Amino acid sequence: MNAPLICDLLVVGAGPAGSAAARAAARQGVSVLLAERRRRVGLPVRCAEFAPLPVGKYIDWSGPEITVQTVKAMRTFLPGADPLENLFPGAMIRRDRFDQELARQAVTAGARLETGLQIYWRTPEGIWARDGNREVLIRPRVIIGADGPCSQVARWMGQKPGPFLIAAQVSLKLAGPLDHTRVYFHPEISGGYGWVFPKGDRANVGVGLEAGRSGALKAILEGFKRQRLEEGLVQAPARPAGGGLVPVGGLKDLWQENLILAGDAAGTCHPISGAGVGNALISGELAGDAAAAAVIQGTREPLKNYRDELGSLLGPSLSRAAAKRREMIRAWNGADFNGLIRKNWIAFREYYRR
Repeated sequence: MNAPLICDLLVVGAGPAGSAAARAAARQGVSVLLAERRRRVGLPVRCAEFAPLPVGKYIDWSGPEITVQTVKAMRTFLPGADPLENLFPGAMIRRDRFDQELARQAVTAGARLETGLQIYWRTPEGIWARDGNREVLIRPRVIIGADGPCSQVARWMGQKPGPFLIAAQVSLKLAGPLDHTRVYFHPEISGGYGWVFPKGDRANVGVGLEAGRSGALKAILEGFKRQRLEEGLVQAPARPAGGGLVPVGGLKDLWQENLILAGDAAGTCHPISGAGVGNALISGELAGDAAAAAVIQGTREPLKNYRDELGSLLGPSLSRAAAKRREMIRAWNGADFNGLIRKNWIAFREYYRR
């Protein structure tokens, strides 16, 4: 075994939350190891690739390497009803390049990025990881878990993963230009929705539904794709475009000892919409600042403060959305499906009524 890796901060996961955390902490002069289990940051893509306008505060996405196109609105489709359009500006991005740019900025700030490094065990000696057949011992002072929906760091904190939506999407050629995102609700897409998100001359076409119905995912995606083909919105053939788990339970307990969570590991995804990039960046930057302060001050108080600050910032809206989701699931097969969605989807005024 090689000599242990010594660092002030270990960030587990180089997605948006992890890279934002590593960047923030490294800028304050602490030594940061950013560990990513995948060999290449950002791949495979597990995202519908829409980023709302406020994300531009955290990264310049204006260049063609990241942004494919801008969108101005979202249209929501319910069975037998006219679509509802809401202003919802943002951009369709190349998510792999977005993640890679964030990781590059973390490295430029002074973080050390190690890809292909799988964190798996926490002992009194330190944190054990594997890089192929090589065992690596890491000795950090603070750890940020930004390692996704099934976070190993969250497990060390005694937290179980879930609940989830499970999602899959394909890429299809668009029949014509599309300047808005489309969201479709149907009783068959249990607890979730289908989407068509334009990317230039193509679109990400996918569905997300309750994880307990994962066995039906392929057939439901195929049916949804066929409907979009029949209406002339897109054209065959399809290309695979990824998928994965979407945490929809709301915020987890964010702090324990020298461990804190950020991004999907922390449950920052919106439990109704599944939107995650914006909240991941917010939590990552706050977590990185808190971890650096904890190292510099030699106290865990900043980690506790991070829990409280992020809880105040995101907790109320995520808790409300999680409650809405539970209500929606309970009544999913009821008589008034459209009324249920209007009460529990962010595009409708009914969602915001008490």
